[in-house]
Amino acid sequence: MPPIRNHRAGSRRHRATTTGIALAGTVVLSATTLFSGTGIGTGTSWAADAGATATTSAGATTSAGATTSAGATTATTASGTRGAELATGERVDVVGDGAGSGSNIRITPGPGRTMDRYAFASTDGEVSVRPVDVRRPVATTEIPAAANGKAATASAPAVSAAASTYTVKMKVDGENSPGSLFRIWDRKTWASYSINTDNEHPSASKKLPPGDYFSVAQVSRWKEPAYLLVRTFKVTTAALTVDFETKKAKETGIRTDESTAVLDTSTAWISVPGGGFAGFVGGGRSYDGMNRKVYVTPFSQAGVSLRLHEVQVKKGSADSAPSPYRYDLTHFFKDTVPASPVKQVRTANLAKTVTAVRAPGTGRSGYLYSAPRTGDDGVYIGSAVPLGGSVTEYVTPGIAYSRMFQYDGGDHSTQLPARTLKAGTSAGETLGAAPFQPSPLSDYSGSTRRGATIQLYEPDAFSDAEGHGAYDSRAKVSYRLGFRGETIAEAKDLGALKTLNAPVGSGSGMYELVHTADRKVPYSRLSTQVRSEWAFASTAMRSSGDLPLVDTALTVSGLDARNTAKAAPVTVTATASTRTNGYNDPYDDVSTVTGIEYSTDDGANWHGLPLQQTGDSAASATLPVPASASFVSLRVTAGNAAGGSVRRTVTRAFMGPAPQADQTVGKTTISKVVINGGKPLTLHNDPLQSFTARFTATDPSGIADGDLYLYRGAYNKPDGVLTGWPATCKRTNATTSACEVTFAYLDPVASLGRNALAGTWKAAAFARAADGQSLTDRQSVATVQLRRHSRATVAATPKPVKKGKTLTVTGKLSVLNLENANYTHYVGHGGQSVKLQFRKKGGTEYTNVKTVKADSAGKLKTTVKGSATGHWRFSYAGSSIASAVNSSGAYVVVK
Repeated sequence: MPPIRNHRAGSRRHRATTTGIALAGTVVLSATTLFSGTGIGTGTSWAADAGATATTSAGATTSAGATTSAGATTATTASGTRGAELATGERVDVVGDGAGSGSNIRITPGPGRTMDRYAFASTDGEVSVRPVDVRRPVATTEIPAAANGKAATASAPAVSAAASTYTVKMKVDGENSPGSLFRIWDRKTWASYSINTDNEHPSASKKLPPGDYFSVAQVSRWKEPAYLLVRTFKVTTAALTVDFETKKAKETGIRTDESTAVLDTSTAWISVPGGGFAGFVGGGRSYDGMNRKVYVTPFSQAGVSLRLHEVQVKKGSADSAPSPYRYDLTHFFKDTVPASPVKQVRTANLAKTVTAVRAPGTGRSGYLYSAPRTGDDGVYIGSAVPLGGSVTEYVTPGIAYSRMFQYDGGDHSTQLPARTLKAGTSAGETLGAAPFQPSPLSDYSGSTRRGATIQLYEPDAFSDAEGHGAYDSRAKVSYRLGFRGETIAEAKDLGALKTLNAPVGSGSGMYELVHTADRKVPYSRLSTQVRSEWAFASTAMRSSGDLPLVDTALTVSGLDARNTAKAAPVTVTATASTRTNGYNDPYDDVSTVTGIEYSTDDGANWHGLPLQQTGDSAASATLPVPASASFVSLRVTAGNAAGGSVRRTVTRAFMGPAPQADQTVGKTTISKVVINGGKPLTLHNDPLQSFTARFTATDPSGIADGDLYLYRGAYNKPDGVLTGWPATCKRTNATTSACEVTFAYLDPVASLGRNALAGTWKAAAFARAADGQSLTDRQSVATVQLRRHSRATVAATPKPVKKGKTLTVTGKLSVLNLENANYTHYVGHGGQSVKLQFRKKGGTEYTNVKTVKADSAGKLKTTVKGSATGHWRFSYAGSSIASAVNSSGAYVVVK
């Protein structure tokens, strides 16, 4: 989506609210996959925020002197969203503004699913998505194009069959292919047809009129490669069978000369004239035994392209140990796919840039996504990048990329400007610089008035100091609109992407608007509340126009990579501007910063700073950061010549030099914390692990919300962080709630990536009171042992053994390898003491015989005298970093 750097009516793009939990928010990388395509369009909104309220004050007077009734104001989703649920539980949404400039498809994995591989396609604006890394083929979910007004249903052809049609059977390697998806296009008109198969409907056939056709079979089976198989065929006056042959397909991809680079995730798709496309997205590194290579049939067809987009990272990197570099590579095979469809690239011929990524007070990774802007289709794919550090990007030059940056599972999502780099080194950029605040340059923000209705919509409350627009879907938003001291409309606890529509009459005058965005989240300790208090003049206009709100932009020099100030002065610069859409008098748009204040106690006390004007609309101030400050909050005021004004407060705008401590205000408490049922958590070589954490929160006024997350190392600079789904707190009585956090889809290798992260983890938790006055925020409420899964083997020779003779017992103790650079899932666990145990034939219990110490490779070897027939085994008691394990028993007969 192209960036819009001003506020012009009719050209703003909106995001819409979606439900569900993004997988990366539950500690797995590449959780949320986003697709982009101009042929997708938008439809009717159907997503909603739980708990949203919107009310008006009965008897409140509008500017026209009319009286609004209670409930007349409504809160709605900002723009059109259409979507459905996949057969395996994932949520898929198409989100966009319907302006022909592109839409996004977002897949949010549901229970029991991880970010594997998906087949996707679009024909005549109808989007099809199917998970393919499943043992049994499942049904395809199709989301109709916006214009047809249908609900999301099973497959339907984009073109109706003509009166004279003939049956065309589609096979793969001469057989029916359950789970395959077939796309057919008329080579003259590029009208489209589709056929989906599953276990219940393995036979694929279509009645087609006479014509010349181009077809694609999307074939993917459990733990096997994916295939994009191509055939052309003609329908004349008889039925026929079209057979796609996997043996004719060739591996496709992009290769670099960097020996340490490996594929992280990719997409490969075939694009046809008219905007149709079909392909696969997801997968990459085969931690779980999947073969995620993609093979394609070589072909020649004018107007058809094979398009590749890959992200490659350093071998052995993971969420908690992100790669220091990122290859973002794109290649198009236009008109012809050669016999060897692999593109070789040299690092020296790529664009190079260094991107700094600031940390929002935690040590977890961020995620950088990109999609080539091909004009009619594209797919966002991403990789982890280090917070509080930088990543060197190597990018295909001359390709325009849409980009976004996300913290955690995409809850805090930042839209970056599109970028096209030239070969060679380019200047870098900084992402995530504090303070997080509303951005006057945001592409998505903007409340408007149309006649007698004001629509309030200020989603991008957490944009960074560089002006990159960003919202946080876990934030709770409130609005209050007033006129001449009377409240016209008020809404509380809205989702970040909801609008509030308020009838205000047709008169003109000065209005007051208060917008507050609150968040308390595990992945950020900054900008816990952003509050804007506006006064503005507004009149009824014939067409929709932006409200002439005064905006401010804050920057703070002297912060480090973790957005922390040392015990030394920093410079705070504020710039003011007024939103305009061509209706305003240019003189009225002149904006001036009138004050800058700071607080080190979350706004209990404010201190003014002397201003130095640095331009017509900018001023700066020197802030001597106290050594005792853990956080610094900022407040800025500004106004314009028309009488408009703003007072904007950013609570915890940046971190101070003092270590953060537990915080308790009032009588809120947290107790009875239980993680994984009170047992150690064993990490297996399985990407679908889950566990829960529970705690009790209490306050005299009741509990509003709470949450818990796990971290390893120091609280202020952890080595690893695991976050779960947002906590659910259920009221058990007037003062107490039972809260539960689910940590789902934990993939230890992809998420942690370092063996040193096994051991003791701490749980940090918070709870907030229902009255909004009390809270507790504690750094360590419990601990849990994260242990790597152990394995043990045993063998005994000779068999049988003579009584009294020597029996040699060997085996190996191994443990899960989180540092899976060589794709070795288990490695020897050397130096450990293991018990050799014996169970006599007919007995029920093993007894200890001797202790054996594993060598450096984990190998075990000892000898005993054969005394009785029975079973021999090795038993490992486990440790703080490895789970206990017993080998199977080796049965030995003594003669």
